[in-house]
Amino acid sequence: MQFRPTCGEAFVRLLEDYSVDTVFGIPGVHNLELYRGFAGSTIRHVLPRHEQGAGFMADGYARVTGKPGVCFLITGAGVTNCATPMGQAFSDSVPLLIVSSENTRDTLGKGIGCLHEITDQSAVTRPLCAFSETPTDPEEVPGLVARAFDVFESKRPRPVHLSLPLDMLAERTRLQWSPHPAASKPEAESEVIEEAAMLLEQADRPLILIGGGARGAAHQVLALAERLDCPILGTILGRDIVPNDHPLSLGGLLVSSIGDEILADADVILAIGTELSPNNSYSDVVTLPGKLIRIDIDAAEFDARHPATVAIRADAALAADSLLNALGPMGGERDGAGRVLAYKGRPSTGFLPHLEKKHHAVLDEIEAVLPEGSILVGDMTQVIYSAINHFKIPKGGRFLYPSGYGTLGYALPAAIGAKIGAPDRTVLAIAGDSGFLYTAPEMAVAAEEGLNIVALVWNNRALGQIRDDMVNRNIRTVGVTPEPPEFEYLAKAFRWSYTKPGKVSEISSALKAAFAAKGPTLIEVQDGIEGL
Repeated sequence: MQFRPTCGEAFVRLLEDYSVDTVFGIPGVHNLELYRGFAGSTIRHVLPRHEQGAGFMADGYARVTGKPGVCFLITGAGVTNCATPMGQAFSDSVPLLIVSSENTRDTLGKGIGCLHEITDQSAVTRPLCAFSETPTDPEEVPGLVARAFDVFESKRPRPVHLSLPLDMLAERTRLQWSPHPAASKPEAESEVIEEAAMLLEQADRPLILIGGGARGAAHQVLALAERLDCPILGTILGRDIVPNDHPLSLGGLLVSSIGDEILADADVILAIGTELSPNNSYSDVVTLPGKLIRIDIDAAEFDARHPATVAIRADAALAADSLLNALGPMGGERDGAGRVLAYKGRPSTGFLPHLEKKHHAVLDEIEAVLPEGSILVGDMTQVIYSAINHFKIPKGGRFLYPSGYGTLGYALPAAIGAKIGAPDRTVLAIAGDSGFLYTAPEMAVAAEEGLNIVALVWNNRALGQIRDDMVNRNIRTVGVTPEPPEFEYLAKAFRWSYTKPGKVSEISSALKAAFAAKGPTLIEVQDGIEGL
């Protein structure tokens, strides 16, 4: 007699069928039946040291591969530990599949003191997900997984959480599980494309504004800009989509002192894959006085905050292709490249003008040696705030940043996930001395996996931004000057290489050596280093 696989075994096999190749997971008593499925599986298992690290690793992996990052967690504590990465991924539209155990079906919602119990676990994560469900029959699982991959591939990608009860995981399946194709990505209606094309043809000073949702449409964005002869301006999550050195690229100037003026100067703005968040504005308010054309896969973005003259609900690449086909001859001289040169030639500052001189000195050293295709992973730290509008992402490179949710501790685990997803690319994480400690135990994962990643810690011996904000508001500083560890010994404890440049001019050589090393390296750069 041939036995059917258990729900846990069938689940892992189903993930394989969906081309999942990596799981970031922490085994525990509650999810052991999920781990039974790894016997004979081709899926790589990576063991983070905390569920928050697992979530951020999955996030970094997803951003660089375009595939969903997958986490296996335990009931209750494991889920709540991963809530912050889920919130970050929800905010930044990153596809994560969070798979957790749940207490047995006969105890659900009763609050009787079971181990790891949450009376309604799915309700905890539902605001952080595209959807969160708790199936009660094994045969409900394939449909939920199919629904998750449909979100990842044909809708606005966001986390999905599945809570799988312990007893159900051990139960044998009755049917053969197989993947289901996702729905087709939405295409634009011809009427709105024609309306948008007419506006753009008649525009004198058009501008293309791209967010993270335009990532799959990089070629089309460039083609549109060249056809329209207009500048391209990137949000924080969109600034690495087109090359910095393209003559029509304005890079990250949106988050600068002239960002609002650039927007105000445009008579028609084509916004692709951006929620037009106030986080992307130097003044915390996005003001668009010109006519607005929006392309977005998420119809919820067409709201009253930024009323669109033309709203196109569609996949970015498909809509941009349709728009290219619909555009007729352009009237007048637009001189897009001249506008870009004029904007770039104007003096501008970022969020922290009083700190930019020292930050730029450090960033310029990094920029000089970061190879093509490199991945820069930034934490919430002042030197990265200055990088947003100043740093030139290398050709073919990426900038990963916890933009919307704005959590500390992102950079290190996200860099680990990025390196696992793109092992042949250089990966550099930059974090402050305090933010680095949020997820420092994940250094063990980088060493264990033999990953050549580099973590540059900007050590100003403070929660610098909060300290400065307290001072600016005439609040007595409290809790903002923690004593940092001896990073040299921290690195040694986790079997990392370590170096501390004595001068700004030595940062580039330290980075070169670290990029060539066989394992991970921590580079400590102290605020006050000679040359700042």
